[in-house]
Amino acid sequence: MLFTNKNKLFSIHEVCRVCGISRTTLIRMEESGFLKPCRVDGATGYRYYDAQNVASIGQYKRMQDIGLSRKEITDIYYGRKDSEEFIREQRERLSKLQRFLDEYEMRHDRSGNGKISFTTLPEVYCYCEHLSPSSIEENAVLCYLAYSRCIEKGYRILGDEPLMSVFDSCDILSSLPGPGTEQTYCIPVIPGPGQDENVRYFPRTKAVSILGFGTFYAFTDLCGVLAGKIRDEGLKPSGPLRVIALVAPYAGTHYRREDFCYECVIPIGGDTA
Repeated sequence: MLFTNKNKLFSIHEVCRVCGISRTTLIRMEESGFLKPCRVDGATGYRYYDAQNVASIGQYKRMQDIGLSRKEITDIYYGRKDSEEFIREQRERLSKLQRFLDEYEMRHDRSGNGKISFTTLPEVYCYCEHLSPSSIEENAVLCYLAYSRCIEKGYRILGDEPLMSVFDSCDILSSLPGPGTEQTYCIPVIPGPGQDENVRYFPRTKAVSILGFGTFYAFTDLCGVLAGKIRDEGLKPSGPLRVIALVAPYAGTHYRREDFCYECVIPIGGDTA
């Protein structure tokens, strides 16, 4: 219920002071369609606001603090965005943040190696090359060359998704991948018109994962722990093993081998909408 006619009105200076924002910020809220002054003096152009305006600014700041853009805030506040779509987008954003914090904390504290969790992998398109390395060292070289070829061919690399290897021919419940196991090296890219046969689509899916750090010689053991978890839980893999290179040689020459970080993942839920 509105009480505009009975409420005291406040100047732009008063509102900025109590809300802790600048005049420029307040004007931008108006320009984006989020805020409308209670009254604008026709002669002077002075803006006046009521307590309801101040409360709205508080809601704006609350949503701004969790990282929403100006447009997202306005659309959500006035119900212009589909709620289910918004919830899905934010849960994916939260999942990415959680994955990053788990990885960073594990490397920083040198603990938590082998953490198992259930997650949802986002849909992604990847430039793919089939590799048959004979050793961990050769695998790193071949992966780097494939990454270079992806750049050379002009694909638009999706920087916020890490690279991964997919072991299509390896059944993790019966055999574990080793240094010479065939794999498909996948570089996330932004899809465009007329995608060629080198681009593969991975749908959004539920999965169980294990997080590890250190040299890649340990990832076979981690895959074994993950396979045991799947058997103990009575889960059925719905896709091949993925090894996601969160921090690997491609990420920067300053990283030491013992600081590499990776995630072994098995899809278990099939495609999700």
